Amino acid sequence: MKTTSWLRPEPMRSPALWLWLVVTVGVVFRLRQYLFNRSLWHDEILLVSTFVDRGFSELIFQPLGNNQAAPLAFLVLVKAITGLFGTHEWSLRLLSLVCGIAALGLALPVAGRLFPSFAARATFVGLMAASPVLVYYSSEFKQYQGDVLCTMLILWLTIRFKPAHCVRDAIWLGLAGAASVWLSHAIDFVLAGSGMVLWLEMARRRERSAWLAMTAVGMVWLTSFAADYVLSLSLLPNDGYLSGFWATSFAPIPPSSLDDLRWFGEAALGLVYLGMHQMGTAFREVLPGWFSAPIVLLLALTVAGSAALAHQNGRAAMMGAVSLMAVLGASALHLYPFRARLILFLVPFVFLALAAFVQQVHDLTRRWAGPWLAAALAIATVAMPVRLSAHTLVHPNNYQDLRGALQYIAAHREPGDHVMLSSWTHHFYNFYAPRLGLGDLPQFEYTPTINEVHNIRATVRRICLDPHAGRTWVVATNQIVSNNRHFLAALNNLAPPLFTYPMDGAAVFLHDFRPTAYCQRYRAEAATRSAPAGASGRP
Repeated sequence: MKTTSWLRPEPMRSPALWLWLVVTVGVVFRLRQYLFNRSLWHDEILLVSTFVDRGFSELIFQPLGNNQAAPLAFLVLVKAITGLFGTHEWSLRLLSLVCGIAALGLALPVAGRLFPSFAARATFVGLMAASPVLVYYSSEFKQYQGDVLCTMLILWLTIRFKPAHCVRDAIWLGLAGAASVWLSHAIDFVLAGSGMVLWLEMARRRERSAWLAMTAVGMVWLTSFAADYVLSLSLLPNDGYLSGFWATSFAPIPPSSLDDLRWFGEAALGLVYLGMHQMGTAFREVLPGWFSAPIVLLLALTVAGSAALAHQNGRAAMMGAVSLMAVLGASALHLYPFRARLILFLVPFVFLALAAFVQQVHDLTRRWAGPWLAAALAIATVAMPVRLSAHTLVHPNNYQDLRGALQYIAAHREPGDHVMLSSWTHHFYNFYAPRLGLGDLPQFEYTPTINEVHNIRATVRRICLDPHAGRTWVVATNQIVSNNRHFLAALNNLAPPLFTYPMDGAAVFLHDFRPTAYCQRYRAEAATRSAPAGASGRP
């Protein structure tokens, strides 16, 4: 029995055109966030401060400072870009934008090879286009979008590998993997998944030529990794700071308690939340949103979709599974945290599983209902990320607008003013001050420790003892404003702010400590100590 024309599930004559339209929307999302040209935030400025004054040889042969780590190719390419265009926020982030758009472009051939139905293809491409975290990291001076690009490239080359064209396909896979090692630290886990799956598959199918070709590919990858290890990975920070910072992000393998088992549940929810709902910077903390009903439901669909993907394309499913096991193994050895932005490269595998579930629904029945149910499920799946990314078209992410804070100071400063900075903000000041005409503004640096009151008073005392010091501008990040109330309380107890100027992720406070009893006392003591003998008028 023929289905009437209006019930047919293909309402468009050219599905490929509609998929390109989805890609275009994803590019618009990325360009909007990129062209907003927000201020560098703390993690970016730490990398900038150890990157900007180095030459190519120093980037290659010397470790980065500030506990920073980035792939060599990423650093060299950004250095070349800033050499051509100057060191600006947009030039530092240009490579991430290119990687984000290229990764999105690769979603088309990947979806085309894996999913027969338009609904499943649209689900995968739509999620890659609209995922708010992929949009955000396309405009950040960090390597994480490069991780996603390399993952998509190796995934595409893996699923298209054919024994009949093993030499050609192996050459492309070998070259791409060898190059990716230098652009992404995380790609090592994906290469482990790709190489092992193809090598075992060719052995099982008794494809001798293809098996030898994959053996050669593995040797090329190992050689590239060894060179990268000598030049780069062996120089990564190993002072315990990063291990302590990510202490709760290492997999407890083998699990020995209910808390350990809970860790794996939280990690799974966190990965789904990362791809589907994360807005802006992905931090290491467990978020309440991980346990919301939509994320729990999406995790269930991801698990079901993983099983469906194994049935539809075992190679892609096994590649994702082995990559996941590899990164969990490294995490158990405390070599790689399984959390937040560091596992952004796994997000495409989540999207593959969700698209595979849509494909499974499409194939459940040959009647008209199956395709239409699949279309409805596809729309429901992409609705959340589309809504969140559409919001950024009007309100782009602007985390820690320290540039705006310093611009405000530059516009309202008076003679004698100075700035008080914490160890959170002095890197911002060193980068932006010369660019904003604040290079001549004196600065007093404050280092937070356990004894906040003592440190604040010591810093204010230095200000009081400076005879040229006038008003004090205090620049604070959201970490200080939200998490360090003692800092602000100690300042306000000495002298309430003349006014406060809150901003996105930052704040500016203006104080005048000169009239305070605290400041007058120390200035009087300093004047007494510096007075010459007999100045008091005594005989």
